[in-house]
Amino acid sequence: MSTSTAAPGTQQEQAYYGDTYLFETAATVVATGTDGTGAWAAVSPNIFHPKGGGQPSDEGTLNGAPVVPSRNDDGLVILSGGPELASLEPGIAVDCSIDAALRKRHAALHTAGHVLGHLGEARGWTSTGHSHYPGQARLDFSPEGLEAELATPEQREQVRAELQEAFDAVLARGGAVSAATDEAGHRVVTIEGVNSEPCGGTHVARLEDLAGVRVLDLKIKRGALKVRYEAEHV
Repeated sequence: MSTSTAAPGTQQEQAYYGDTYLFETAATVVATGTDGTGAWAAVSPNIFHPKGGGQPSDEGTLNGAPVVPSRNDDGLVILSGGPELASLEPGIAVDCSIDAALRKRHAALHTAGHVLGHLGEARGWTSTGHSHYPGQARLDFSPEGLEAELATPEQREQVRAELQEAFDAVLARGGAVSAATDEAGHRVVTIEGVNSEPCGGTHVARLEDLAGVRVLDLKIKRGALKVRYEAEHV
């Protein structure tokens, strides 16, 4: 059984939408409750990215206590943790902090994934999925019609090298990465000179913030062409 208490007219500003590099902030508790895992609190402005869209959740603290963010059925990003959360009430001021190094790594992997997806689609591939998790980052594409092109290890290595060359060219040009809300209320991330697409994740500010971008390998596995990659933040 779950319970919740919210301030009248509760709204939550998702500060991480506008600033990937906002690692600490003062905030106000706008809702509290309990669920199957214990007590939780929602704050605004909220700097915590919850798991979703292929990106793992941030890690951080609320008033110094470790918390894990997630999105509940009402669309609020809630913070779950220890018994310290049980004493919080709507209207209380709190201090929020996230792991900056982890946030930057997630942002780098997510932005690199957008670029790699664009490069695959430019080859005529159809995107079917993605993961931007550290150590597991990959883009999935439909293998239909690509069997002959990718039949041997030598052919797959050739395509991998071509993708790496194309990615290096994008990085050499550089460009801004920005986000805005369209008329339908959807958040759209634009990478200058690359593409624009709906996305709720965190991204680097510029392509020049990416480092160590490597297209690792290509495999056709479980009915998908899987392209693994890695990237870091400078």
